Amino acid sequence: MTAPRGRAQAFQVCARCSTRWAVGARPGTWCPRCHGVLLSPVSSQAPAQGRRNFRWVARPAPSPTRAARPAGSTAPTPTPHYDSTPTWGLRDIPRDPEGNRHVGRVERYAANAQNLVIVTAMLLALAAFAEAFRYGILLYNRMRLVSPITLAVSDALVYFAQVGALVIGLAALIASSCWLIQQRRLAFAAAGTTEPRSVRWMLLLSMLPVVRIVMPGVYLTEVVRLRGAADADLHRELTLVRIWWAVWAASNALVIVQLLWNFRDSLQARADGVLLSAFVAVVAAVSAVLTLAVMRRLEGRTLRGSAVSRPTRWVIATGTAPKPKQQPDAETANTEKADTEKKEPEAVTAS
Repeated sequence: MTAPRGRAQAFQVCARCSTRWAVGARPGTWCPRCHGVLLSPVSSQAPAQGRRNFRWVARPAPSPTRAARPAGSTAPTPTPHYDSTPTWGLRDIPRDPEGNRHVGRVERYAANAQNLVIVTAMLLALAAFAEAFRYGILLYNRMRLVSPITLAVSDALVYFAQVGALVIGLAALIASSCWLIQQRRLAFAAAGTTEPRSVRWMLLLSMLPVVRIVMPGVYLTEVVRLRGAADADLHRELTLVRIWWAVWAASNALVIVQLLWNFRDSLQARADGVLLSAFVAVVAAVSAVLTLAVMRRLEGRTLRGSAVSRPTRWVIATGTAPKPKQQPDAETANTEKADTEKKEPEAVTAS
């Protein structure tokens, strides 16, 4: 059976195997033989070739921003450049721009403050042990002779601990003052203001023999109040600062008492002076440990250096939830219906 004349039978050509397939009720998509793509239906008079009977035309999409932007209004872009000289290697990591930032003396000394405080506390503890050991030798020497080697070891231990604690303690005092100045700068910068006090005056007042008992505590209290923490954290930090302040004042007062005690020349006074030196070293070591605790507390760390855990605070909700609407039971509904019927007027009929 052939198609009637005057009507051309439509077919689809496979783009892969060039096979022609007659078009049925609707055009197909895939070739039944090779599963290639079937082209759009064409007339039977077209050649049986695998070429597509359509053409792709690519046109750029219209851009409203380009049309609205006037010509020549763009500002010139900066010339591309490297922040650092590129190098070749297995790990070519670019340099950090913050690493080239100039670091002042205050920041450089403040970075070593905590390490110096730790070393000072260890030397003061060693000095307390050395003085206690010397006092034990004095008690032993009341009834027995002491070996010269033991005395030499005791003297060397006392001199090493005292001189080391004096030198490292002075360096720790300077570094701690710089750390305090840096913390004040950060606190005032976070508050959007500048430091009202002079750096030189703060350093001077933090190291003078008598004034240093008062002024560091004042500076620390200002920093804690300026940080604007929660009420509980503010109370804890202020309590820690006040405890440190009291121990710091007691340590400085004991140093003055020890200097005055050394003017006594009796043997019993010198023996008591050894015991007093051990007690002064213990209080100074406790003051150094509290100094480290205050430093790390203001940095958000514990005494061991780990981050301070913030407990979850549970509060009671102040709003009241709306009461759910209760469904009336059957007896209540019948009662309300009866009351409604009683309130309705009776119908009047005319005879």
